[in-house]
Amino acid sequence: MMEKLKAMVPDHLIDMIGDSGTDDLPSTCSALLNYLHPLKHFRQLAKQLSDPAATTCGKDPAAASQWKLEGNAAFAKGDYPQALKCYTKALQSIPLSLEKIDKIVVAALHLNRASTMYKMGMLKESIRDCSRAIKLHPSYSKAWYRRGQVHGNLKNYEDAIKDMHMALAFENSSMGKAQVRVQLENIMEQSKNAKKSLTCHHIDGTNDFDCGDYEVDLPEIAQFSGVLTADRGWENQAENNILPGHLVLQEEPYVAIVLKRCRDTHCHFCFKELPGDSVPCGFCAVPLFCSENCRDHAGGNPSGTKDSKNRPLSEQILDDSYCETQTLSLFENDSCQTLPVELKDVNWFEHKHECGGMSWAAVLPTEVTLAARMLIKSIDRQSFGNYHDHSTCVLPNLCHHYEKMQTADKLELHIFAIVLAFCLRSSTPEMFQITGTFISKLVLLIAQVRVNAMAIMHVSSPESVGKPAVSRTVPTIADTITCSVQEVQVAQAVYLRASLFNHSCDPNIHASFISRRLFVHAIKPLPPGSPLELCYGPQVGESRLEDRQRWLEERYFFSCKCRACSELNLSDLCLSSFRCAKHDCQGVILDKAAVRLEKLVGTDFVSYANIFTRDLALPVDERLRHSIKNVSHLISTENDSMTDVSPGQCLRCGSMSDLEIMQKVANQSLGYLKRVQGEICLTSSTGNEKQRLLDEALQFLQSLRSVLHAFNKDIAKAEDIIAEMFCLTLRPESAIHYCKVSIQVHTYLRFWDSDLSLL
Repeated sequence: MMEKLKAMVPDHLIDMIGDSGTDDLPSTCSALLNYLHPLKHFRQLAKQLSDPAATTCGKDPAAASQWKLEGNAAFAKGDYPQALKCYTKALQSIPLSLEKIDKIVVAALHLNRASTMYKMGMLKESIRDCSRAIKLHPSYSKAWYRRGQVHGNLKNYEDAIKDMHMALAFENSSMGKAQVRVQLENIMEQSKNAKKSLTCHHIDGTNDFDCGDYEVDLPEIAQFSGVLTADRGWENQAENNILPGHLVLQEEPYVAIVLKRCRDTHCHFCFKELPGDSVPCGFCAVPLFCSENCRDHAGGNPSGTKDSKNRPLSEQILDDSYCETQTLSLFENDSCQTLPVELKDVNWFEHKHECGGMSWAAVLPTEVTLAARMLIKSIDRQSFGNYHDHSTCVLPNLCHHYEKMQTADKLELHIFAIVLAFCLRSSTPEMFQITGTFISKLVLLIAQVRVNAMAIMHVSSPESVGKPAVSRTVPTIADTITCSVQEVQVAQAVYLRASLFNHSCDPNIHASFISRRLFVHAIKPLPPGSPLELCYGPQVGESRLEDRQRWLEERYFFSCKCRACSELNLSDLCLSSFRCAKHDCQGVILDKAAVRLEKLVGTDFVSYANIFTRDLALPVDERLRHSIKNVSHLISTENDSMTDVSPGQCLRCGSMSDLEIMQKVANQSLGYLKRVQGEICLTSSTGNEKQRLLDEALQFLQSLRSVLHAFNKDIAKAEDIIAEMFCLTLRPESAIHYCKVSIQVHTYLRFWDSDLSLL
């Protein structure tokens, strides 16, 4: 529907918006608002997004009943993963607010889900759901019985016996009491046997292992400060010597949101993977949380305590894990600069204004919902400091690059901002007046999110992202021998202090995440005054120069001039290159022409290599020059003559190769290698058949080595495939060699300016 809305905008408005700058935004927003507001299509869209009755995001008792029936049917058939999914959907759909909740029905759903998880071996999760059922319905004998049964399986005999006694006390039927007594006697017998076993093996009565209490000492945070530079604007610079591994920054997000594809798999507050007993929001059917604690922090507590206005300040402030003590100075004026963060961020509920069944927060793009959260949080912070004029709300002073955007992007921002304005007014009608000025703020907010939001990465298997834990397949033999684990994006967030880190394709700091908290560590020695540079996307060694530049231009509207993008380097030369046909030559062959030329800089002529349509200066470092000369003598040697290298020509010895044939051989070999990898993973054959597939794969690897340079990234990929295949044939000792080669290639490409003696 949004695309249809874009198509309705007349050309003169599109031209007006395309030519607009930030000063023109109030008038362009007003003009587009006046055009869209009378349209039937726009009104229908706004209603669908903001009217709880027109969406499926609200609580629905009828849907909950249907999900419960489907869960019961799946449980009866032994399809426990499907039953777990259905019971969770039922809990999402059923009203949980105090005035609407049917405690017995909800308790029964928790017990059904607990029984399902018990069948699946998810015992701790089962106990938690039994406890929720008991809290809602204290005399629920079946919940006491099930929890006692699970405690018994976990050998928590004391708790199991207590729960069974409670089940016996609340059970009314004679048959039920008899069943409980039998189970109680079994648990008591198991408890006696366990005590005898402990007496035999632990004469002193102590445990074999006692981890005790411990504290993790975090390293002292390195000092840095924001400095206004002439060529790069604001940047963070080191104030003292910072060594590799030192913690530079830890910061909680200003706003954050889980990705759409992770909504059913990751907690909507802490972004960790959801357990089987996920906790739904109390007021709508969208979010799922890993615990009641995360639900309460997000603002979905059905107990009615989510409103912090009437609570003491000491109760509003979050615990230490969600507080920072530094004072921010990232706002447009001084109205907020003196308020410490732990007072500004008092239990701000990021989901509160989206709750109640409206679908806009779930349907609109993630960046739009984040912009709404930024606006609401800014208003809440200033309201805490007695700033009640929401029309003059001060927003974080982050870059937005609106003037550099294409017309299509500007139009999209305008439409999203107008739609969001109507949705926000539906959520909080007393707070907003829909005017051109207000919409213009939303335009810039969405633009700020596009430029400044960081991807929250968690370590996971990429195949599991977007799939509920209960729906993932049981690990095969192949899964237990090899694993594919990497950082995958699960959420998006805006970090105010971290937003001042500038980009480099060869960064000296690295970002990691624990839950939603950002940690930034140094990965290179940083003397005082050094700029702290983070990589925004693909790094040198992962992507070619022209691809990095294109991505940064499209995403962040600048051309990177970091050292890796300004100097000729080995990584970009070798990353996607071919090898020379001469076996004793280490030269690279590029898939595009390269030129060595001299340019007048000041009063001196400086040598440049023109590669990928960019002029790259030769490195000043003699060691790097020598390493580059080993693979590209023709363009790395200063001489009086101009050098023009043709496609297919070796940059070291000048010999020619057929580039088209080499490209074809490389593509076919890599494709065949992946096919054989798939066959050996799926085949149930053993012995000779797997050996035949492995021999075939080794031939394809040899073909690949014959045309690609030794440090081409596809060589590393192929070596990994061969290593995995050796593991699948139960020969891990043979896989080690191929793993080492792959690691060597990746190390060479990533740390191109380190010791490269391995050439």
